[in-house]
Amino acid sequence: MTMDDLRMIRGFLEEAPPSAEVVAEGRRRLYTRRSPRPRRFSVRQSRAGLGVVAVAASFALTVTTALVLTVSTGDSPTSENAPKELTSRQVLLSAAEKAAAEPTGRYWHTHVINGQAYHVTRGDYMITGARMEIEQWIARSDRDANVFRSRIAGAVPQTDADRVAWKRAGSPKSWRVLSNGQYIQQSATAQKWDLQRMSPAEKEGMKALLAHNKKECARNRRACPVVDRPTQAQREALADDPKALKKQLQGNSLVKGPDIMLENTGYFLDEPGSPKLRAAVFRVLADSSGIRNMGSVTDARGRAAIALVARGSHRAGDFDTQLLLEPGTYRVLGVQTVLVTGRGAETAGVKPGTVYKQQLFLEMGWTNSAPH
Repeated sequence: MTMDDLRMIRGFLEEAPPSAEVVAEGRRRLYTRRSPRPRRFSVRQSRAGLGVVAVAASFALTVTTALVLTVSTGDSPTSENAPKELTSRQVLLSAAEKAAAEPTGRYWHTHVINGQAYHVTRGDYMITGARMEIEQWIARSDRDANVFRSRIAGAVPQTDADRVAWKRAGSPKSWRVLSNGQYIQQSATAQKWDLQRMSPAEKEGMKALLAHNKKECARNRRACPVVDRPTQAQREALADDPKALKKQLQGNSLVKGPDIMLENTGYFLDEPGSPKLRAAVFRVLADSSGIRNMGSVTDARGRAAIALVARGSHRAGDFDTQLLLEPGTYRVLGVQTVLVTGRGAETAGVKPGTVYKQQLFLEMGWTNSAPH
């Protein structure tokens, strides 16, 4: 999901933010709508009062989501006794150097899991729900097909302690939790994988459709989408324009800060990019103030990571947004947001140090291996 997708989404939304379930479903639909074949769909409203957001752009790209806190499952990270030999700038410049040296391949491949933390009142424990799992292979050549698969994975107790409390509460398989001011249902049952394939012919059809709508937009501004989706060439041009790239990472939110940039970095790097562009992202972050190296943490998958963190204040409380990098390789492992101080009903019962949101990359990079 690109930053322009997020800007487009904000332009369509009448009120923000929607619940994490709507966000998860929107992400799935964004990835499965990369086909010129017209289809209709809507976000189903739950009996618990889940808000409905249905968005349609004139060029048939439909997206539904919002920029919200995304979450992680797993134990709360700790940086006590962690070595902090390098500054955040030094780590980011090293990451830029590594990224610039990475080879490209036939496909851009990412496998990401997003999720949202919820407090279960009955039993007093945390679960990670709204877990959207997306895997994509985006071909470098138009002669190869793109492949996308996605599913809503089942909700799970977040930590070992939460699992003990969950068992003590009778090991329920569904939960009624508060999200965005409404009570919604979360299920432990994972949905089936949804597989989508965009053939070379469909790619050409999409190009033709976008070109047609660009002409219509030039003739009639009312036919224009809220935000034009940038081409790959336009994205690549940002590598030579640090100011424009920083603006892209800051997003369209009224609230700007280094925490927003770290969060948006995960979305930006999820899309295909040359080694030069990916290196430029790390250099922009290195030149930005307010980011610190908090040392070593362990992510929700049990992987060791260097956490580069920036603090931000939001409606639900104060949070530390962490960009997670693999030690040595500086490969991006994910972005997670940790609660510092909660306020209001959304974070009632949530302990400081809880991983409140996640975007974890199981795979990210260029590959010559065919989709499987």
